[in-house]
Amino acid sequence: MSEIIPQLIVIALIISSVYALIAAGLTLTFGVLEFVHFGYGEMAMLGAYLFYTAHISLGLGYIESGLISIVGVTILGIIIEKFTFRPVRDRQVFIPLVLSIGIAIILQSIVLIIYGGTTKNLYVAGDVATKFTFFNDTITITSIQIFIILTAITALCGLCIFLKYSKTGKAIRAVSDDKEVAAIMGINVDRTISILFAIGSALAALAGILIGLDRNLTPNMGMLLTVYAFAVIVLGGVGKLKGAIIGAIIIGFIETFSLGLTSLKASSKELVIFGTLMLLLIFKPYGIFGGKKDEIESR
Repeated sequence: MSEIIPQLIVIALIISSVYALIAAGLTLTFGVLEFVHFGYGEMAMLGAYLFYTAHISLGLGYIESGLISIVGVTILGIIIEKFTFRPVRDRQVFIPLVLSIGIAIILQSIVLIIYGGTTKNLYVAGDVATKFTFFNDTITITSIQIFIILTAITALCGLCIFLKYSKTGKAIRAVSDDKEVAAIMGINVDRTISILFAIGSALAALAGILIGLDRNLTPNMGMLLTVYAFAVIVLGGVGKLKGAIIGAIIIGFIETFSLGLTSLKASSKELVIFGTLMLLLIFKPYGIFGGKKDEIESR
């Protein structure tokens, strides 16, 4: 049993990196608008299918297909924010929440109409991913999987640096803390939120592409991604980017090891993930980095 642990660690890192990427975008959106964007997973799904169209249907290369996917989803995210969420931003929170569910249904329906309900994959006949083995063949990893991990890590590091040191990143953090105070300080709140949605949409598209490179594409994959991302940010602490990353690592390792070291079937992973989440929240009800009760209630 112990000989498969190194391989399980590699698989867990792949899963965790993708979960962290999509949870980071959802966390940023929640931090500013204070509602869960249930259409966010569908943005990732759309990114994966746009990549599929460009790469498989049109025969374009990985770079060109990736750019088309990310730019397309980013533009869509900006349009959705401007014409859907902005008009109801200051109203009761359930209104944008319901709108986000409607967006998810619309995007999923569009994909179903165009691509049908059958499973798609990004495999091109004749393509063979290079495999690497380490530590006396106890670890096997493909070039695609290495690319997934490195791309996710690079994107997350770049996001953290951008938010901490750039002028726009500081404006995003200011708007997240208090929109009214940020406006008084001369920050264009509408423009800042549009940039935030653009970044979040780009991260969703990138996550969708990376998932598509490792797994099959299905029209309902967006809903599952939203659910997993929501579990990640709740575990790490809602609105905390650091919490989203740590939560993704925990969820990724729990999912991988529970299936790899037991007789549980893949269909049982949701039970394991959310069962563990419920147990952990008993001891940390506001998430790992969510703070204490008095701190939350004083905000």
